[in-house]
Parts: sequence; structure tokens; C-alpha cells
Amino acid sequence: MNPTRVLLPAFLVLAIVLAACDGGGEPSNSASKTTSAVVPTPAETFTGAPGTATYEYANEGLVVTVTLDGSEGTLDVENDSENDLDAPGLYVLDAVDGHEVDGTVLDAAPVAAGDMASFDVRLDDLTVDDIGLLVLLFGADNYGAFVRTA
Repeated sequence: MNPTRVLLPAFLVLAIVLAACDGGGEPSNSASKTTSAVVPTPAETFTGAPGTATYEYANEGLVVTVTLDGSEGTLDVENDSENDLDAPGLYVLDAVDGHEVDGTVLDAAPVAAGDMASFDVRLDDLTVDDIGLLVLLFGADNYGAFVRTA
């Protein structure tokens, strides 16, 4: 049997195995090290007065704005969609542990297609700093999260 025929495949396997090994140590090139670096979260850039916030939800002709000062505020609905809406509601996911806290929309009422409405809201025992996520409801339907705009 020809020695080249036996040794060549063995050398190819050895070359593949050695190329796949990383040596078990830390990567030595700087590109590998930067991918594992912790990237800081950017600082908030809201310019409102302390304890105040504005949140907005906008989707397919529906614009809902919540303006809060402490734990009270207003919820304004501009329903330019083609659908009538049940009475609005909202809840908060707590910023510390994520538990759900119901908000109160005072005198909540349905909002017809093409109409606008404004409601007072109250977040009992919560302030703007406690809000991890503010979520919009119409009746039993969860419309999704608000985006903080100020």
C-alpha cells in the first residue's frame, strides 16, 4: 500500500482538528474582547418637570396620550380609526419587579369611530418613577404598550 495514500488523509484530519481548537485560553485579538464588553444603557433625556411624564400610543388612526403628574393625570383618545372602541383602561408593570398594577380611568366610556375623548386617570400608590411599562386597554382587549415621549 502507498504511504502517501494512508498519510495524506491522516494529515488532513489532523489539520482540521488543529484549526478547530482554540487552545482553551482567552481570545487574543481585540475584536473578540470588545464583543463581550458591557454596553452602558443611555441616560434618559426627558425634559419634563420631575415627577411628570407623557406617554403615547399610536396605531392605524388611533392616538392615545397619557399625561401624568405624580400618580394622577389625563388620558386623551383621538379615534380616527374605523372602529368603535370600548371604554379605555390601563395598567402598569412595576419598574422594580414587574408585577401588574391596575390603573383607574375615571368615568371611562366607549369612544366611537371618528370621536375624541378625555378621561382622568389615577395610578394608586404609584408615581412616574414606578412605571416600568404602561399598557393600554379598550374593554378586555390589550392594545399594547405606550412609549414615553416626555
